Amino acid sequence: MEYLVRPEADVYIAIMDVLEASVTDLTVAEVAAALSTGPLRMELRLVETRLDALKAMGAVSVRSDTTHARRYAEILARNWRYTASPAGRHVQRFYRQVLAGTATVREIPIVSLGRIVSHLEQLAASLGSDKPAASRVDAATLNAANAVFTSHDDLDAALVGAEDALLRLADRFDLDEERTSDLKGLLVDYATRVAAELDSGAARAAEALSVLQPWFATLAQAAVDASQARDLIVAGALSASRGGRLEDWEGLRGWFDGHTGRAARFSLRLVRTLPSMHANLRRLHSSSGTASTRTRALALARAVLTPEIGVQIFQAAVGDHSWRKLYGQADEDDAGRNPSWRGGPQVPVPSLLRTAGRSGPRGRGAAPRDDSVVRAQVAHERERRRAEHARAVAAVLASVPSQGLEEAAARVALAALMAAARAAPKGPRRTGVSGGLACTLVHTGVGVGVLRAPAWRVLLPGRVPLFHLPGCRPSAAALSAVAGSAVTNDVSERATLRIAPQPGPHALGREVHAVPLDEGAA
Repeated sequence: MEYLVRPEADVYIAIMDVLEASVTDLTVAEVAAALSTGPLRMELRLVETRLDALKAMGAVSVRSDTTHARRYAEILARNWRYTASPAGRHVQRFYRQVLAGTATVREIPIVSLGRIVSHLEQLAASLGSDKPAASRVDAATLNAANAVFTSHDDLDAALVGAEDALLRLADRFDLDEERTSDLKGLLVDYATRVAAELDSGAARAAEALSVLQPWFATLAQAAVDASQARDLIVAGALSASRGGRLEDWEGLRGWFDGHTGRAARFSLRLVRTLPSMHANLRRLHSSSGTASTRTRALALARAVLTPEIGVQIFQAAVGDHSWRKLYGQADEDDAGRNPSWRGGPQVPVPSLLRTAGRSGPRGRGAAPRDDSVVRAQVAHERERRRAEHARAVAAVLASVPSQGLEEAAARVALAALMAAARAAPKGPRRTGVSGGLACTLVHTGVGVGVLRAPAWRVLLPGRVPLFHLPGCRPSAAALSAVAGSAVTNDVSERATLRIAPQPGPHALGREVHAVPLDEGAA
């Protein structure tokens, strides 16, 4: 079979077809002429090279007739005659019958089943329950027995092919619309009726064979005695035809058995294939929507057909998702580019999946982990942070402008101050809210407002920060800080502030007037 897997296999197969179809030996020129009638045209030198290669493989036999040779040119290879060897003929026929193309399912001959049943019932009626005797077996009886086995060969071959087709269709759960329609037609319109005919016919044949069982040895011996090659069969040089052995009759009885026979198995295959058809029909019906996985996959396939950006679309769609995090590189190099998950090499499970992955029996999912302790801890930490934030807001509301604050309270006040600095002005004021605390910046035009923390401070040239609850007025102590100050409209788009380290408790009065001119805007 070496020539079937070579890169130039099409040429070898075409040459073998010509040699296998010819009843006489062919020369190189005759092989080339036969090839030229088809789509393949080759020079004589190339045809000779391919024939020599086939000869080296053992697929072709060569005969050279030198009895009438008068010149040296007449004994060259181009004058040799080639024919397919027995092994080459077997391989070529195997390729054409099995490997090339898809085999078509044969029609199940119900007429052959009818012939088998009628002849078996005729034999059972004529022989009956009498004691087996060779004298009772006449020519009509032998003709009926031969007709039984001839019709059985036809029926068995067709039924085996139908069973194989059913198995292939039942094992495929990703059929497209065309294959699912073929499956539906085979099951509903044809195979169901055939199965019913087989059940009834097999029951009648089994009943007749049970009556004929004592006559099996007698009928087999009578078939051998009536054969023209009786002496060769007795000597063991030939094998008797169907019906000439006791095993043939026992096999026929097992074929029509109501529980383990071929007809019963075909009905069982049919029943097992029906769920596959229903599953494919449900999948095809559900795939008509836009939210199904199959529709999304087809949309992705259409999108990546773009030659310019198809690769980028595919990588963007499947390049960074959680299902790719479990990928592992196999040690085997000959597994192919895209091996199947079932037939591919084994990859060790990552340690994170082994330690944290959820496992359980098939069917109902595993029970969720008991994380009540963790939930309680998270709720406790959330409540603690809420209480600390509430205490910080209360500390800021109780303070007056320029008063020093603790670190937590100062950070809460800074968040509200930054929100106010980014807000749009409304007259001399701009207000911002953050974390349940509001801050209003009052534009005075002179002086420097200060938000003071233990290690840092925020300087606000020409503005005073007042902290209060959202929707409420500042406290009386905070309003007294700006009671005697002149207030002007704030025309700046953003308030200017500066965050600087805290120099000390007595350095503020010496530096408030030395604010540089390149402050940053919030």
